[in-house]
Amino acid sequence: MSDRTELPDRRLLILVPSAFMAALAIGLINLGMLFVLKEAYGASPVIVGWFAALYSLAYFAGCLGLRPLSTRIRADHSMALSGILAALALAFHVLTKGLLSAFLAYGVVGFSTALFWPRLMGWLTTAIEGAALGRASGAFSVSWSVGASVAPFLAGLMAERGLFVPVYAAIVVFALTALFILSAAHLARPPHRESSPKPGEALDRSTPLRFSAWIGLFLIYAFIAVFLNVFPLYGRDELGLSESSIGLILLVRAASMAIGFWIVGRLSFWHFRASMIPLGLIAAALVDLAFLFIRSPLGFAAGLAAAGLVQAALYGASIFYGASGAPDRDRRVTIHESLLTAGQILGSLIGAFIYQLVSWQAVFVWIGAAIAVGVAAQVQLLRRGR
Repeated sequence: MSDRTELPDRRLLILVPSAFMAALAIGLINLGMLFVLKEAYGASPVIVGWFAALYSLAYFAGCLGLRPLSTRIRADHSMALSGILAALALAFHVLTKGLLSAFLAYGVVGFSTALFWPRLMGWLTTAIEGAALGRASGAFSVSWSVGASVAPFLAGLMAERGLFVPVYAAIVVFALTALFILSAAHLARPPHRESSPKPGEALDRSTPLRFSAWIGLFLIYAFIAVFLNVFPLYGRDELGLSESSIGLILLVRAASMAIGFWIVGRLSFWHFRASMIPLGLIAAALVDLAFLFIRSPLGFAAGLAAAGLVQAALYGASIFYGASGAPDRDRRVTIHESLLTAGQILGSLIGAFIYQLVSWQAVFVWIGAAIAVGVAAQVQLLRRGR
C-alpha cells in the first residue's frame, strides 16, 4: 500500500496518540520541575529562567545535531528512542537529585525529543497537500495540545501530593509512549528515511508566505514562554496562588489552543491569503496590551484563553505554509521546530531577567515592542513577495 493511500487514517492512528502522550509527559516535567527547583532547591527566578531555556536550547541543538542520525533510521524507531532516553534521564535525576542533576536530566530530555517531533511531523505531512494537509496537521495539533492542556493541571495536583510525583508520572508516560509506537507501527508503513527527494526528483513549489508565518511563530512562542516559565513564579510569589491554581490557569490557555487548532484545521478560507498573516501578530499585540492591566486569576485565565487561540492560528500557519509544496518536508519541519524553540528560549531568558530586575509589567512592554517589529517585518516581506 502506498504512503498516499495510508494517509491520513492509518498514520493518524499512530501519530495522534503518540503526540498526545509525548506532550503530556513533556508538560508534566516542564511545570513539575519548576516546582522542584523552587521548592526543593531554592532556585531564583533567573536560575529557573535558565533552566526553562535549557530544554529549548537542548532541543534546538538536537534538531540540528541529531538530524543526520534520525533521518537514517525509521521514523517509529527514532520516536521510540526519544521516549526511552527521556525516561532514563528523568530516572537518573530521581535517583541522584540535586540542582546539577536536574539541569543534566532536563537537558537530555530536551535533546532527545529532537528525535521525536521532527520525525513525527515529517511522517505526518508526507504526500498530502491543500485541505488534506490542513486537516492532518490540525488533527496532530489538537492531539498534542490536548496533552499539553491537561498536563499543567495534573502537574499542579501531583506536586501538592509530593514534589517529585510529576517526575515519576513523566517517566511512566515517556516509557509507555515508546512502547506504544513500537507496538503500533505495523498499522502504517513508516518511512525508513526522511521524505526529502533526490535532486531533480521533485519540483519545489513552496510558497514565500512561509517566511512571514515563521516570524509569527517565533514571536508567539516567545510570548507564551513567559507564561509557561515565568508566570508560575509570579503566581506563587506575588499572587499567592497554589500549584494547582497555577496549573488550572495554564490549562485554560492550552485548552483554548486545542480548540483553536480544531478550528484552524477545519477551515481553509485563510489558505494563501497573505493579508491575513499579520493579523495574528496584531491580535497577539492586543492580548499583550491587556496583560499590562490584568491583576486577578480570572483575568489571567481570560487573557490566556485569547493567547491560546492566537497561538493556534500562528502555529497552524507555520506548519501549513512551511510544508505546502515543499519536497523536503522533514527539513521544513526542523526549521519550524527550531524557530518555535528559539522563541521559547528568548521568552524564558529575557522574560525571567526583566521580571527579576524590573517588574512583571515590564515583561509585556518588551514583548509588545518585539511584536511591533515583527509585524513591520511581515508587512515588508509581503510587499516584496508581491
